Amino acid sequence: MVITSKDNENVKKIRKLKDKKYRNESGKFLIEGTKLIKEAIEEKAGIDTIVVCDDCIKNGEISQDLLYEIAKYNCLYVDKKIFSNITEVQNPQGLIAVIDKKNSDNDINYNEDVIVILDDIQDPGNIGTILRTIDSVRTFTSYCF
Repeated sequence: MVITSKDNENVKKIRKLKDKKYRNESGKFLIEGTKLIKEAIEEKAGIDTIVVCDDCIKNGEISQDLLYEIAKYNCLYVDKKIFSNITEVQNPQGLIAVIDKKNSDNDINYNEDVIVILDDIQDPGNIGTILRTIDSVRTFTSYCF
C-alpha cells in the first residue's frame, strides 16, 4: 500500500525526526540515499523503517538488488509528494531510513591515549589547528570524565 496522505501517523513521526529534540527523545535518526542505506545494511545498523518513494521504483531509479535487500526490513511506501515532504535533499534518490541510535558512551574508554594520523598535510597551519583541537578535547574530557 502506498501512503498518499501527509497526515499518516508514520509519516508524521518520520517528519518529526528532522527536529533534534525529537531525535534525542526517540533515540532514532534519519539517513538518506542509496549509498548510506547500503552501508547501513552492510554494517547491520539498527534499521527501524525504510521509506521508499514508490514513483522512484517505477522510474527505475532504485536498483533491483537494493530493492531486494530493503524488502527484508519494515518498508513504508509513499508517493513522490509525501517523500518530498519528508526529505531535505534537493535531488532525492528515493530512500530514507530510520535508524536506532547506539549508545556509544559505553564503548568509549576516556583513559586511553589519543592517536591521530595525518597524511599529506599541505598547509603547516593546519597541523597547529589540529594539535590545538586535540589538546582542547583531551583537556575537556579530563574535566568531564
